[in-house]
Amino acid sequence: MAATQFVLNHTPGKLEEFLKKLQNVGVPDKLGTDYPKSIGFGSSHARGFPAVLKYAGLLDSSGAPNDAYKKGLRGGAGGRKIVGAAIAAGYKPFFDVYANANAHPDSDLITLVKSNSTLDDEKATLVVKTFKVLCKFGDFDDAGAGSDHDEDGVHADDPGADSKGKRRRRTGGGGNGVVINVNIALSVDATSDPAVYDAFFSAMATHLKGLVDGGS
Repeated sequence: MAATQFVLNHTPGKLEEFLKKLQNVGVPDKLGTDYPKSIGFGSSHARGFPAVLKYAGLLDSSGAPNDAYKKGLRGGAGGRKIVGAAIAAGYKPFFDVYANANAHPDSDLITLVKSNSTLDDEKATLVVKTFKVLCKFGDFDDAGAGSDHDEDGVHADDPGADSKGKRRRRTGGGGNGVVINVNIALSVDATSDPAVYDAFFSAMATHLKGLVDGGS
């Protein structure tokens, strides 16, 4: 099986600063390896920042800013969903396994990276740290749509859901109670005497009360 290609950067903290800077400077025609230096990031590791952005879907194949960059990264709060969608697509191997990969424990993601590549612990950890920095700029509410909901759209975190995200059906007693629905159809001959109807409903109420009292 071919190894999955992952991207990493040795200075995730500086990458975060770089992304914040991109939100406040002009949009370049392209982001090449020399661009970070032009806005104050002159380390050798910063030369790899554009490759990270390309992997995350914020640049096109030529390195030019795309809509995820222009309308997403630079779009304020309203652009976070665009960034989230781009990252989810770029990091599809993560989201295929963990629908909430952006918020999933690093240890599991590191194991995933090592299982699908030849990277060692240190580099796999940097892959995940790089990913988590990118995730700070995205909104992932729809990234795993349906993955942590059951067929009725119940979220796994719902207080009324079980460990598999299924909503528990409420019962009258404890968790093992049984609910029985009884449908009763009765008829009475047509009459203009209201006393007949009063007697009918009074008798029905008496019998129903007996059923309830007997079952409690």
